[in-house]
Amino acid sequence: MVVSGCQWIVPGDSVYAVGVARIGQRIHVLAPLCEGERIEGVEVYDNDAASKQTAAAIAEAGFTYWEVEQPRTEAVAKGAIIIGVEEAFARVIVAAGSRGPLPDVAGLELTVRRGDAEHVVSDVFRAAAVPSYAADADPGGVEFVYHQGARSEKMLTPAEIVKESGCAFDKVA
Repeated sequence: MVVSGCQWIVPGDSVYAVGVARIGQRIHVLAPLCEGERIEGVEVYDNDAASKQTAAAIAEAGFTYWEVEQPRTEAVAKGAIIIGVEEAFARVIVAAGSRGPLPDVAGLELTVRRGDAEHVVSDVFRAAAVPSYAADADPGGVEFVYHQGARSEKMLTPAEIVKESGCAFDKVA
């Protein structure tokens, strides 16, 4: 879902969407990718605050909650991201929570690489509305909130999200 000003814009098939679930105290993101696509960078930011600013003000204001690059593991590079787990990345640009708590309406921007090309896709989620599971739950066996092209959110397993999604490079940047 994309937030613009005060409106919620429901994405269509051309807009990228991720699955989000809370396992224990950590928010897990499932970023569906196609063969040959890899996550290169992740930024989580305060979408409400950023949506009320100009591009220049956003760059100066520091609405970023967490920003990292260069995944260390194949699982992360293939889209299994845990927000705030910095050891999963070689480069930390903004440490999780160093500028404040996780915003309720969080924007998520992913830099995806395919071959020599990079593409940026994004999504938005409400931290308070993310489904919660016990800390020992298997991320592969839980349902994530997902809202690709639907007027209401869906609860889908990781396999269902991948099946329903297209390639990140096919989505609007």
